[in-house]
Amino acid sequence: MGHYPFEEGRAGSLRDTHKTAEAATYLLADDEIVQLAKEVLPTQVYDEAEQTAIQLTGTKKAKDLARTRLMEIVSPPPKRPIYYAQMEIEFLPRWTRNTLRYLGDYIDMLVKSAAYEKQPDRRIFRVSFGPAIKAFSNNWSAVSKLVDFLERYNKFLYRPAKHDFTLPRGRKYHRFTSREVVLSAYVTMQLGEELARLSKIANSVKLDKEDI
Repeated sequence: MGHYPFEEGRAGSLRDTHKTAEAATYLLADDEIVQLAKEVLPTQVYDEAEQTAIQLTGTKKAKDLARTRLMEIVSPPPKRPIYYAQMEIEFLPRWTRNTLRYLGDYIDMLVKSAAYEKQPDRRIFRVSFGPAIKAFSNNWSAVSKLVDFLERYNKFLYRPAKHDFTLPRGRKYHRFTSREVVLSAYVTMQLGEELARLSKIANSVKLDKEDI
């Protein structure tokens, strides 16, 4: 059942807590992810992201407010995959990986659309994110800082969310913490805005108006 959080045949009974993240790990974050967030986000937005992560460790009301705020930040268009990311946010702070995967799918889609604008070869949509960033870099050479952000995003977030099931030191159950997901959500939407400003096709895809 993938990320389904309830026991089979036991409606209303949550799965055992050993399958979810420990509360003590919620505010941990790899230095690389924190540093990427600090560089990508304006200071005020970064501070808001950290406050949202802290709220997810609070009371039920605080958690609900934090999830609501995140779903305002991560909101369609495009419906897919952003709508799926919103659905996964409802499982924070305990369920984390799928949110990152859908957020990464969004950036992957925009990067490929921007590369396609400069070099209209549909094969770009069949490559993985790493080669797509390289193609994007070759065609948008003036935005080296954005390329650096994208490469780090792939290295520390998207690729590990899809392929890395090892656990960092100090974590027993989940590869990612809720704080990392929150920071990544804000970073994702910021990078999405930058890609949309750069590329007309990426902007149209972002607005669900382009059928490539």
